[in-house]
Amino acid sequence: MKPQAFAALTLFCLSLTPAVARVEKPKLILVIAIDQFRADYLQKFSPHFLPASKKGFNYLMDKGAYFSHAEYGLLQNMTGPGHATILSGAYAYQHGIPNNDWVDAKTQEYVYCTEDQKFKTVGASPKNPHIGTSPKNLVGTTLGDELKNAYADSRVVTVALKDRSAILMGGHRADLAIWFDAESFSWVTSDYYASALPAWLVTINQSLQKKLGTEMVWEKKIEGQAAENKFVPLTKYNGDMGLAFPHKAKVGSPSTLMFPIAIDMPGEVAISALKEMKLGQRKATDILAISFSNHDYVGHSFGPESQEIKETTVLEDKAIANLLNTIDETIPGGLDNTWIVLTADHGVAGNVKVLSSLKIPSGYVNQGAIAQELESYLTKRYGKANPKWLGEPSEFNFYLNKAVIRQKNLDLSKIQAELAKHISTKPELLTGIAYVFSAQDVKNRTLPPEQHERQILRTYFEGRSGDVMMIPRPNYLLEYGATTHMTGYSYDRYVPLIFAGGPFKAGTYAGGEVVDIAPTLAFLLGIIPPSGSEGKILEKALVGK
Repeated sequence: MKPQAFAALTLFCLSLTPAVARVEKPKLILVIAIDQFRADYLQKFSPHFLPASKKGFNYLMDKGAYFSHAEYGLLQNMTGPGHATILSGAYAYQHGIPNNDWVDAKTQEYVYCTEDQKFKTVGASPKNPHIGTSPKNLVGTTLGDELKNAYADSRVVTVALKDRSAILMGGHRADLAIWFDAESFSWVTSDYYASALPAWLVTINQSLQKKLGTEMVWEKKIEGQAAENKFVPLTKYNGDMGLAFPHKAKVGSPSTLMFPIAIDMPGEVAISALKEMKLGQRKATDILAISFSNHDYVGHSFGPESQEIKETTVLEDKAIANLLNTIDETIPGGLDNTWIVLTADHGVAGNVKVLSSLKIPSGYVNQGAIAQELESYLTKRYGKANPKWLGEPSEFNFYLNKAVIRQKNLDLSKIQAELAKHISTKPELLTGIAYVFSAQDVKNRTLPPEQHERQILRTYFEGRSGDVMMIPRPNYLLEYGATTHMTGYSYDRYVPLIFAGGPFKAGTYAGGEVVDIAPTLAFLLGIIPPSGSEGKILEKALVGK
């Protein structure tokens, strides 16, 4: 080929892939996570949302780059791993949060994913015991960490009802992470971030204290017949509010965080932080991340089929619209100077009893019986252990007591493999279990096939994941309220993902993973992605030159 022809062909090929235009950094990056928000909810409930002009969900779907079925690549999708993934761009095998909690190999005690006894809770009643918290267990950096490493004046603030949600999105360098303490009914933080609550947050807490004991009424607002909750169990969380609309309870009761008040509360705190800390109102780019945890509480108690979930989603639409409109009015340039990310930390399974009534194979797994059989087997084969051979199981993770293994001079990897092999010979206990594997299988790569293997390798973190682990069959759950989530199946791993703002091209897109959020934003900001980031830059969602 002649040089001139080659050059012309090269220019033609380059023209097929438009370069991304030079991007002006925004004043504010707003990250919205909705806890237990399955991929189908936005489209399913969109007729009930505010019109796009009001800036709720329909606004984001119309104006943003909407990945309707973004994926988590994790074996177990739950709050801790999900929130750790959102702004780290890393899978759990790197960021170190494979579960919400795990058994410590040295102490044989449960460790909460954000537990750190070096620090104390700030703002809670001293009468109530609280574990100390920090991002210590989070391995590597987040987008906020890297933004502050590059630009010291940037601020990172996170707000959620759950501590793990706020802490894990904020990373190690967050200026403030705020969460809600139900026992003291107040917003709190850790002295990892601040020695005292800011005055504006104290004022919010004082207002909340005045509401304690007052009656809340949650009425059905969406027209049409409400779904019958005949398959929803009464629990300590929903027992005081009842299973039918209108729901009534006292502020401060166990069910409080399922009422509309718990949707408005995080938005109020986020707006106050925006104004009081001048987020998006200085020269630097700031990050404000908010997680709406209320959705998870409602989902666990009532299930995804319920009228309560529909009503909750519509109320979230209004809360998000209020937040976006406030940003538009508060920061220079408003939403034109704001990048928005909307996603979720995980999805959820259907209510087993509802699925069964619809002839969908489903059921419950008796995790306790499996643990009892493992304990019995080891006792018969190697003698009684003090205190026990295994700790309490956690979401299909079974933990060996490493001290006992050492005392009896046994080979840990051999015992792990032996236990997995033994329990596999007890099909009567494994109703609802698809696969059993051990930590040794992970090391040897002798794992369940295809997607299961990928998810295991992206999740397993030595010392925190179980010695023996199990994958349930689809729609087989641990019994937890109306439903739960903790698998890699589609209902747990698919969530919505929307980018809105200057550099993003409106449209509905296929593909996309949650690990793509951090590297895409880092690319546009011109900073290094978080240390464990292995997502891709979602180039197709960016405006061309």
